[in-house]
Amino acid sequence: MGFELEQPLALLLFIPILIAVIVFVRSKLHLSSREKLVIVPLRILIFTLLAVALAMPNLVFTAKEVHTVFIMDRSDSNTRANSEMTSFIREAVSAKGEEDAFAIVSVGRDAVIERMISSENSFSSDWSRISGDYTNLESALQLSTSLLAEKGGGRIVIMSDGNETAGDALHQASIVREQGITVDTVPFFSQGMKDVSMKDLQVPRQMFKGEKAAISVTVESTEEAAALLQVMINQEAVLEEVVELKEGTNSFSFTHPVTESGTHHIRAEVFTDEDSIQENNQLSAMTIVGGSAKVLLVEGDRYQAGNALYDALVSSELDVERVSADFLPGELNNYLQYESIIFSNVPAMSVSPQQMEIIEKAVRDFGVGFIMTGGMNSFALGGYKDTPIETILPVEMEIKSEEELPSLGMVFVIDRSGSMMGQRLELAKEAAARSVELLREGDTVGVVAFDDQIWPVVETAPMEGIGEVTEKILGVTAGGGTDIYPGLAEGYRQLETHELQRRHIILLTDGESPETGDYKALIEGGLEDNITLSAVAVGADADHYLLQELAEYGAGRFYAVFDESTMPSILSRETMLATRTYIEDNPFYPKISSGTSDWTPAFMNGVPRMNAYIATTPKGRATNVLTSEKEDPVLSRWQYGLGKTVAWTSDVDGAWSGDWAAWENWAPLWNDIVTWTFSAGTQDPFELAQRRDGMTSVLTFTAEETTSKPLDAAVVDERGSELEASVRMTKPGEYEVSFEGNEGMHFVQLTERKEEQTPLFQTGVTVSYPEEYELKPLNDRFLKELADRGDGAVIGEAPEAFRPLAEPPSAKQSIAHWLILAAFLFFFTEVGLRRFGVPRFSFARLRGNSGAWAEEGTTGRAGTIGELKSRKAASFRRKAGKGTESWMRSEAEKVISPEKPGRGGKKGLGKMAGAAGLHYSSEKTNGKDTASTEEGSQDRMKRLLEAKKRRGL
Repeated sequence: MGFELEQPLALLLFIPILIAVIVFVRSKLHLSSREKLVIVPLRILIFTLLAVALAMPNLVFTAKEVHTVFIMDRSDSNTRANSEMTSFIREAVSAKGEEDAFAIVSVGRDAVIERMISSENSFSSDWSRISGDYTNLESALQLSTSLLAEKGGGRIVIMSDGNETAGDALHQASIVREQGITVDTVPFFSQGMKDVSMKDLQVPRQMFKGEKAAISVTVESTEEAAALLQVMINQEAVLEEVVELKEGTNSFSFTHPVTESGTHHIRAEVFTDEDSIQENNQLSAMTIVGGSAKVLLVEGDRYQAGNALYDALVSSELDVERVSADFLPGELNNYLQYESIIFSNVPAMSVSPQQMEIIEKAVRDFGVGFIMTGGMNSFALGGYKDTPIETILPVEMEIKSEEELPSLGMVFVIDRSGSMMGQRLELAKEAAARSVELLREGDTVGVVAFDDQIWPVVETAPMEGIGEVTEKILGVTAGGGTDIYPGLAEGYRQLETHELQRRHIILLTDGESPETGDYKALIEGGLEDNITLSAVAVGADADHYLLQELAEYGAGRFYAVFDESTMPSILSRETMLATRTYIEDNPFYPKISSGTSDWTPAFMNGVPRMNAYIATTPKGRATNVLTSEKEDPVLSRWQYGLGKTVAWTSDVDGAWSGDWAAWENWAPLWNDIVTWTFSAGTQDPFELAQRRDGMTSVLTFTAEETTSKPLDAAVVDERGSELEASVRMTKPGEYEVSFEGNEGMHFVQLTERKEEQTPLFQTGVTVSYPEEYELKPLNDRFLKELADRGDGAVIGEAPEAFRPLAEPPSAKQSIAHWLILAAFLFFFTEVGLRRFGVPRFSFARLRGNSGAWAEEGTTGRAGTIGELKSRKAASFRRKAGKGTESWMRSEAEKVISPEKPGRGGKKGLGKMAGAAGLHYSSEKTNGKDTASTEEGSQDRMKRLLEAKKRRGL
């Protein structure tokens, strides 16, 4: 037994108590010394009792027995350890003390009591049936705490594999410890389990009708095994394949065309002979299939015969609209109806700058996809350098190695006649200036303007400053007639004096010219010096026949321009063709890059040989799927704003791509490429995110607008049962919907909380199998932390479950009320003493009397009788003479008598002093009084002696 004070600071009240007692003693002067000796200690005792009572004193009775609650983790992940846990309990119970008691709790999804606390050793192992799809150790700790609450404390022993899947046992262990209960843990793990589990299933959340659904499956296996992999869409098996599993993680990818719109339930399942856990063999996913996706295929030549790309897209059941560049839309809304736009060998001069800007905006801001394929009129060869189309592509038109670039000389021969006045001349000057900017400093550049005379603008020479050359070009003005030959001859004259690897002249005019010279001889002479010529006819009034003939003579290209805005693209293309060799025409086998698993299934069995491609440089964030031997991109992709774009640098007709167009995976590959560019975004008012929190599925809906509308949610499982769901707004525009659902498909509807309950959003989600069925190792770190939180230990021997507790449970009994009762009793006693006075009878007087009796014993019985006689006589005389003068004189003499008192004490006369007083009084009385008094005293004394004899004295 012990003693404790709950409020020890209350003892500080002794300070004011001491002060109050001192003040009391000094102020109560009317009390006699005898009263102070009694009342002051009583008052101190009362105050002391009250102060100690305020300190809340307790008597503490410590228990010697140990109370233990065993928690058995009987979840499905630990079923094989049931017998081992039962044996552990029996061994621990057999070693416990006679007074020790124990209880048993089983836990899975919920906790149940298998045995109440008792000191009896026997117990039944016929355990209750529980749901084992979760491990909720928190609930087991709460239930065990309630069993130990009546005992004042004890120990909880958790037998588990440590893989908690619901609740928060660590937090609960801290709470349990504050209640005087320790938590021990014992690791138990189901070893030697053979299991094959479905780890992941990935499908596009949204698709279009005609797309091929890319299905990716991840399977984990504890050992090598053969398994049957089955994929079902809407309860219809679309794939059944025997696969060989290796130990660890196995990934498989498949594609399947989706031909129907609507919501599709996709389920993947794996079957094997030996499988310990059947519940983890399947996973579900959901995809929403919209109507057919529209794709715009733009071709350089209208309805190009034998377009293998068009045939591949049509075979994939995509809705393909096929047009030439001449019929490209001119407004943004016309592009937004398409999921993707494909440029197949389309030259830049066929697309106006305004159309390029519209396409760039559609890709960046509205998520429209874009694909460019190679050919003689594509990429750099098509004149897309420094255009909005180059901006959105994952590649740049410049080739990466400048060592491959030949020395170059270019001369621009530009018509400045009066017919070129206005926007036409301005665009021509802009085109020439942009072409100059594509060159390097050190390249040879010359500019000759003509009307009916020659106007040298920039003398042909190596360029030292690009800005100075472009400034001179932009300063050209219009005027005069049109005579082509003198200006063209001047261009040849200036260029032929420079020894260069490549020399090229670009002639640009909008009119007809008299034949003032021999064009054929001039141009053929230039060819002998390796000078080529390209001609640009601007407008319908130009001499198209003559200019086309000149281009043919000069081994160059002829451009008929009816939209002046395309002139910059034409001159850029000519410059790029003249400066670099872009066509790589050495046959090779493309290399497959890693990190593109969604497209690589088509390449698993190898790829055909490719003949040629256009050299480009990949941009920094681009992903190269296929590359050449020179590491140039053949198939590259990236994200641009909201849209996705792809570059295929070979052609699609077979001249450059070789056997690719006849390859069996040609159509599936292009289906993957095109559908990859489709926007993942929808017009739904909410974005959906899903997570699992123990037994609860949590859906987060985020709206674009940060509104604060109160919403309700309805959740229905695939069997049509409505589930209880809660909705809370986490912040403006963001809502969380929580529900407990089993594995499978669920449908969710959000409605605005109004009288009419207007639906805002409907979608479907899938819930996978509980985390309990994931094959996990023993989580000994969790068990160690759990024991630390509970101030216990990870024990290995069963008898340790009943080892003495570091802080044994104890019972407390308060004695404050008894102290208060005692204080009241003493208080009333003190009140009575102060009211009625302190009795004269005291121990001191008793001691004095005892001394007188001792003297009587030495003088004998006779002396005692004489003394008694004298005292009796004196008493009689006092009664008879009280109030007389002689009595008053006698009393006064007693007061002033110098004689010291006898043993009777200071305030009373002892026996001897009393006898002396009697003798003194008798001497002062007259004879008559004395005689009568002595006679009466003798009679009374005689009677007293006779009475004593009868008593044996």
